[in-house]
Amino acid sequence: MLPPVSDEPVNGPLSAKLLLGMGIVMFAIGQSLLFIIVNPLARTVGLNELAFGAAMSLASITLIIGSPFWGRRSDVIGRKPVFLIGMTGSAVGTLLVALVLQAGLNGWLTATGVLVALVIARATYGLVASAIYPAATAYMADITDFRTRGQGMAIIGAANGMGGILAPLLGAALAFAGVLVPMYAAAAIGLAGALLSLLYLPEPRRAGDRKPSPRMAVFDRRILPYMIMWGVFFMTFMAVQFITAFYIQDRLGVTEPRAIIQTAAWLLMGMTLFIVVVQISVLQIFRVPPRILLRMFGPIFVLALLVMSVSTGFWMLLGGFALLGLAFACATPGLNGCASLSVTPQEQGSAAGLLSAANTVGAICGPVAGVAAYQLAPNAPMLFGAGALFLVSLLAFWVKAP
Repeated sequence: MLPPVSDEPVNGPLSAKLLLGMGIVMFAIGQSLLFIIVNPLARTVGLNELAFGAAMSLASITLIIGSPFWGRRSDVIGRKPVFLIGMTGSAVGTLLVALVLQAGLNGWLTATGVLVALVIARATYGLVASAIYPAATAYMADITDFRTRGQGMAIIGAANGMGGILAPLLGAALAFAGVLVPMYAAAAIGLAGALLSLLYLPEPRRAGDRKPSPRMAVFDRRILPYMIMWGVFFMTFMAVQFITAFYIQDRLGVTEPRAIIQTAAWLLMGMTLFIVVVQISVLQIFRVPPRILLRMFGPIFVLALLVMSVSTGFWMLLGGFALLGLAFACATPGLNGCASLSVTPQEQGSAAGLLSAANTVGAICGPVAGVAAYQLAPNAPMLFGAGALFLVSLLAFWVKAP
């Protein structure tokens, strides 16, 4: 059943939505550079794929702890303070990861030392940066009503996609100065985003005018189906992204580190271009109900994975990544929009935190699952993922979405 909807207009000003989106863009740049810059350097600093994947998964556990906590805190102290904490932590965490890799490349740390330091840096990053998406999602729920909720959530997804587009450009433009220079630049951009948000992002009035409801159960039946779908989606999504650099080397025959970075950048840029185009233009012009988007993303994702699994050339692989971007463009407003409409206004932060934790579980499992499947065959992660997303598609049609 739908939560009560107030007659009071809650659609916030465009400037607030744009500022929120700008902050997420800057955060997403740092996130995307992890796959573009860090992964190809794993072998260079002496790490094998399995050890590196396990380390990144272990470090991401803090995201599961942090997301529900920060989502709940945003219901108590407000969206803006929590968002600022996440933005600052993301920038500092990106800088720490870059410094660890720099030490590995310079020979200041052994391979084991790099692995341990990476776990610590990424764990610190996750504990604080996990505040960003729960606060942003709840913020958008505060300034939209049930008629525009899908459009609002699409802005968050588009901002994330825009960061994914800019990250490859940043990586390609600055990699000539040094493979880690883009990460240093991303840290500076993140700090600039935090400063802009501090100065100009207003606190949503509705978030401060109400008391939070009792703590939401982890397995609350209203959002559990969306948590399951987000978890499986992100596990597959992260698995594919994590093995992309290895896939480029083994299937496309590209071996030089800088060329691998550039090829991965083009693939991820093609994916994020579809995310941005669909979410900024199509979903802002046409008010597609979240429940329709919920039922579209799974089949599109399956098609994308099947195309990738048979790709032996760059252009076909790029087409698969473009379809993956289209699936992601539908998933963000579909899943977050339906989940948001399923809970009360007082529970938006808590629900956003649990959803963020669910996709983090997928993000933790994804690298390990992707690398483990990759040991069987380079296209095994795509084939296993297609089977998982087929089941998710069935669940999306079964759930009674608002």
